[in-house]
Amino acid sequence: MTKGLLGVVAVGFFSLWAGTATANDVDASFGGKPIYIQADEFEDDRKADSWAGQIGFGMSVAPRFVGADEHVVSVGFDVKISYKETIFLENNRIGALLYKNRFVRAGAIARWNLGRIDNGSLSLLETIPEVDDAFEVGFFAATSLYKLFLTTEVYFGATDALKGNSVEVETGYTFEPTSKWRVTPILGAVWGSGRFLNTFYGVEEGNPDLPTFRPNGGLSEAYIELATERRFGENWLFKGSFRFSELLGDAADSPIVRSVGGSRDQLQAFVGIVWLF
Repeated sequence: MTKGLLGVVAVGFFSLWAGTATANDVDASFGGKPIYIQADEFEDDRKADSWAGQIGFGMSVAPRFVGADEHVVSVGFDVKISYKETIFLENNRIGALLYKNRFVRAGAIARWNLGRIDNGSLSLLETIPEVDDAFEVGFFAATSLYKLFLTTEVYFGATDALKGNSVEVETGYTFEPTSKWRVTPILGAVWGSGRFLNTFYGVEEGNPDLPTFRPNGGLSEAYIELATERRFGENWLFKGSFRFSELLGDAADSPIVRSVGGSRDQLQAFVGIVWLF
């Protein structure tokens, strides 16, 4: 069994564990360049194997749910894996690179959205409805030039729990203070359709505690992220990623966000040790 196959088995185990162990409904296992950009930077000996990527384990912090004021610390995982630089898995996302030239990459992508489940996390907002986990499908396009990258991901709800569509755009640049230390600042934004935003920020008529609210589509979030990694062995590195988000537009005006249990300011972070294979 190759090291790559061992990595795939570990990915499956860790992904299932992460899905059941996390105490919140917001995924905080992220950081740095997306795998479909990062795969080009793998060392030649890692590219020689069909499977290449990384598995990270540590601690994460994220809002209890999208728009929540309370943040929760929990066990965190950061999984990125690529098969022949074509098929990729990145935490809650999976996709395939379908087109590539010197500057442009594009393909199909899908992700698992954690929704908003009342596992005690909605105690301050008892009347907010649950949102079941949902599956989204879409496509991505990206470009990179030296250490600069720009990505766009478009998602469409594929289950009854989540309708509408969203667009996520981010850009970043990787600095290398030393040969073993990388720092990547990233700027990003999220646009959502009215149906998409209504899933997380809308309030139906008849709610006893919150006024009826149906958001319109528009820019819903802007964020700044700092990802850093420090190599301390041939196959090991320390990794940290810190993201501060500001909810915008109708998302920020939602009664859920403006209530005592909500906040337009959202913090996500992950700190851990990563094994490269």
